[in-house]
Amino acid sequence: MRGRFVLLCLFALNLAVLQNAQEFNGDTLSSELNKLADSIGWSFLQGEYNKLGYKETKIDGEKQVDEIAGKIGRRMIEVDNALKKLKEAVEEDQMSSADVPQDCCVDGDYQESIRFRTQVSEHHLCYSKPDYAEQKYLRFPSNNVLSAMKSNLDVKHLQFQYIANGFGLFINYPATKLTDCDTYDPRFRPFYVSTTTAVPRDVVVALDISNSMRGEKLNEARRAVLTVMETLSVKDNFGVVVFNDEAKTLDGCYENQLVPATSTTKKKFKDFLSSQSGDGGADFDAALRKAFMYFKANSSVERNSRDQILLFLTGGENIKGSPLETIRDQNEALQNRVVIHTFGIGTEMGIAERELLKNMAEQKMNNNSYGYVKIGKPVFPENLKSLREAMGTYYDYFSVPISTHPTYTQPYKDFFTNEKIITGCLPFAINNAFSGVVCADILLSELVAEILYIKQEELSYAFIIDGDERTIVHPLLPDPRDVKATDQDINNIYNFETSGDVFQIIDSMKKKKNLVTSIIEGRGEKYLDGSTKITLKAVYYWTPIVAPGSNLSLCIVVEQNNTVADIDFTPQPSSGDFLYHRWDLNQWPAPFCRHFNRYATQAKCTVKLTPDAFTEAYSYTGVKETEVRVKQYKDYLSGDIFTNPGLKASAVKSIRLTYPIEKFWTTISRKEAPYLVWRYVATQNGVMRNYPGIRLTDDYDYKLRPWYHRTVAQKLLNVVSAPYEDAWGAGKVISLTKTVSTRGATHERKIEAILGTDLSIYYFNQLLEDKYPICANKTSYNCIVIDNSGFLVMHPHFIETKSLKGQVHIAYLEGRISRSLIKKGIMYRQPCRDTGNKKDQFTYRVKLGGTELNGIVDSEEGYQLRPVSGSNVFLILKHKHKNDEDKCCNVEYFRDPSSVQCGTGQCTCLCYTDLSFNDCKNQYEIMGGFVPCNSQLPTLRSVSTPEEDLVSNLPTCFPTNCACRKTERECFRTSGCSWCTSDTHGDLVDGFCDLKELCPYQQCLKDECSGKCCGSECNSPPPPPEPGFYIGVSVGAGLFVIVLIIVVVLIIRKQRNRGTDDTYLDPTYDNQKCKDKEDYNTMPNYYVAELSAHSEESINTNTS
Repeated sequence: MRGRFVLLCLFALNLAVLQNAQEFNGDTLSSELNKLADSIGWSFLQGEYNKLGYKETKIDGEKQVDEIAGKIGRRMIEVDNALKKLKEAVEEDQMSSADVPQDCCVDGDYQESIRFRTQVSEHHLCYSKPDYAEQKYLRFPSNNVLSAMKSNLDVKHLQFQYIANGFGLFINYPATKLTDCDTYDPRFRPFYVSTTTAVPRDVVVALDISNSMRGEKLNEARRAVLTVMETLSVKDNFGVVVFNDEAKTLDGCYENQLVPATSTTKKKFKDFLSSQSGDGGADFDAALRKAFMYFKANSSVERNSRDQILLFLTGGENIKGSPLETIRDQNEALQNRVVIHTFGIGTEMGIAERELLKNMAEQKMNNNSYGYVKIGKPVFPENLKSLREAMGTYYDYFSVPISTHPTYTQPYKDFFTNEKIITGCLPFAINNAFSGVVCADILLSELVAEILYIKQEELSYAFIIDGDERTIVHPLLPDPRDVKATDQDINNIYNFETSGDVFQIIDSMKKKKNLVTSIIEGRGEKYLDGSTKITLKAVYYWTPIVAPGSNLSLCIVVEQNNTVADIDFTPQPSSGDFLYHRWDLNQWPAPFCRHFNRYATQAKCTVKLTPDAFTEAYSYTGVKETEVRVKQYKDYLSGDIFTNPGLKASAVKSIRLTYPIEKFWTTISRKEAPYLVWRYVATQNGVMRNYPGIRLTDDYDYKLRPWYHRTVAQKLLNVVSAPYEDAWGAGKVISLTKTVSTRGATHERKIEAILGTDLSIYYFNQLLEDKYPICANKTSYNCIVIDNSGFLVMHPHFIETKSLKGQVHIAYLEGRISRSLIKKGIMYRQPCRDTGNKKDQFTYRVKLGGTELNGIVDSEEGYQLRPVSGSNVFLILKHKHKNDEDKCCNVEYFRDPSSVQCGTGQCTCLCYTDLSFNDCKNQYEIMGGFVPCNSQLPTLRSVSTPEEDLVSNLPTCFPTNCACRKTERECFRTSGCSWCTSDTHGDLVDGFCDLKELCPYQQCLKDECSGKCCGSECNSPPPPPEPGFYIGVSVGAGLFVIVLIIVVVLIIRKQRNRGTDDTYLDPTYDNQKCKDKEDYNTMPNYYVAELSAHSEESINTNTS
């Protein structure tokens, strides 16, 4: 009898599974995602925007480019004025004070500064000097110079100011703690050297490696040559000749041409020098011929506009030929353009050797009729330690022009801010002779703020190049605010403006130009989601940036006939429509609560303004917010004052138009969707609302986050993210985001806002099992969700593991399915050129086409894939196989794809291949027919405000009723609960529901790991049932299972087709006993003190 019963159950179950497998499609999940979007108010808010009228205005590119160039130019003029003020103060002061200021190399009384991103004293300046600088030559500035520096702080975009003189003294303002003081010499830095000439340099070093240079001589000589290299910038060219019995150079392309001084070439030279040892004699003639070969290799046009310098270093006597005749013959062929400085080291160097080096520097045999002979310097350092100083200051002080216009460096990474800066310098004179430079660092992100915050209208951007076609700012270059970005040597504009004839694009900087071009849009993370290439007809508008010392030009690229859609309606202020996110600067309404580990208010949502919300983004960045300023926002928005604190009219409209969503969130959404973790809306105009109301970091900008770019790139879709760790304690979550657009035809609709929410992956997993019963059959099947980049959104791996270290691609866990999708052409690799890293970087795309639009069934591999319409995801039903451990990729899923080299197979990891790059020309071998990668989204230098003390005794924001939720399904239907299945040691326990903070990954964090009582259960335990009770329950349960399975088989298709089951999105029934006994708004604090969680997606982190 029992056997027949079991067979009947198995038959019914198998019938149900087969029928479910046949009916497996994405329509049900599509419907659920639409309901999730509506649970955060998408239909509601889209309906509000649909009621609005819009006024279309054509973008005036000429006016826009002139306005932005004018603002940047005025800021550069402010820098010029500040440098001139400082220069005049130094020249008037003559650096005559003997009073020694504060030492930069010792601790001082410093205070943390938002502006300078480190501890400083704005009341003092400080000094440093290299250990070889002689004290007798050191003179310091007086208080008049300090006063000039203080007054320059009125120029907002200025960072540190400094003075560097010809003896190695460095004066820094404001005073701060510096490092490497004993070795730092400002005279070796590009900012100093670039001020000594108006043209770039070709520098060749001829280094003796004969027997006479063995030991410490050669070691110090190497250091000196490396110092010379450090004085050069990427616009300078460099070469090294080493010689003994013969002359040698680096091989390959380095052998016969000078190369740009990039990080790559400098490393090559450093390695080359390290491999040399002293041996043999010294053939001066061979060394000179090899060195002049480098100068001759430059084109005749280029060399006329460059300084050409030969630095000749030896420790012994010449063994062959006539060096003076060689110099005459070689340099006269170059119209005597090359200046020669000679360096003789070693006490054993005789009079004859010294005289030869002197005559070589003076080029005694050269004739001025071939060109004016430039007399060099013969230098014989008194000791080896001074060789570095002597060679590092090879430029001729006496010929330095005292320019009235500043020189500017290329952008580079600042030591303190870790952001990109440029340095502007002016030379100063004492006794009518060049004596040093005055300089100021300029924060690039503030100098070009309008470019970073230009209203893109989805299809426009801007960039800046200099007169040598080097790119200063471009959307495809690392963001100047990115504290993790490295300096990039590859900055020629041809690497970024690549569509059509790139020469036409550069030529368009000389006039207005219409071109068919491409715009590269990021789809999220650079190395994970890749880029989208959009081809369109665009107009390039250009204008020079006019300011002293500027050779910059600005270009704005706008789609032809593109328009701005402005809301033709001015909503009136509503009471309470603006609650700023800074709880420390304005009063939040009660009740206060904790939402996971965040201090929050459940009464309202809070508003964060980004620089996009202000008419002058520059005035908002890097400025400390105050209570007075926040009150100005509030009073203006409420109508109490009429003076606008700088807000855009469109931002004010966004604040008022998004306010109705607050009521939706605090009533309908809160009641009907308790499973949502966070709710947020972000508008195109710099306005963000969050519920529950919380504080964000001061520099938080959602437009720099992957979820924003991913949603913009896939507008009108429900965009589901891969799971990630919520930084605020909600555990493993996924995000659902969707654009709110202007009304009109689909292709004409422009984005007004993005609405989003986060939810637990356990809830999402339970939703799949409820809506697709076959997904609950984990013995035979796995249900998998992937996005259109191939990243797993749902997979058993996420349920089985405790935490996530990053997004997981399907190729890392499902090799069998991945190979099949690649073979069918459904999943394919998409390359882009990672310009700065000299690589082709590959990401994946998943796309159905042709006859496969409704999905595929692969019986051989045992899976089917279905599109989830209206979203970015696909649903996969996989029949388990024995070889399911097969993978395409054997590296850790969290490894950075930029560090993974591609294999030979079709199915590989996210990876790269090396590109052919000519280091000697600092350019790619192939410059056409490629798509550049978008830039990496920047990591900002954010500082979070601790809230542990604020939340320690607060109740949870929403009732959790965890103890009253007796099933896993009910437990995960509120965001604050988790179904606990194991203790602190990982041993299984009887499942129970508890606060997520106590059981974040279904594993208890505390030794006590058992369910809590609920309501009347807490009074007295019920008497144990009689034995007959268990017998009756067993029989009844068996009959019930049979009936239930048969009913499921009969109605499941009908139920799905009707699509009327909304139970999963309804609020969970709250146990009435629990309500009678306990108020869950004031339940005890079960939160742990600190949770280590990191998010790569959430709105609440720097990396999101």
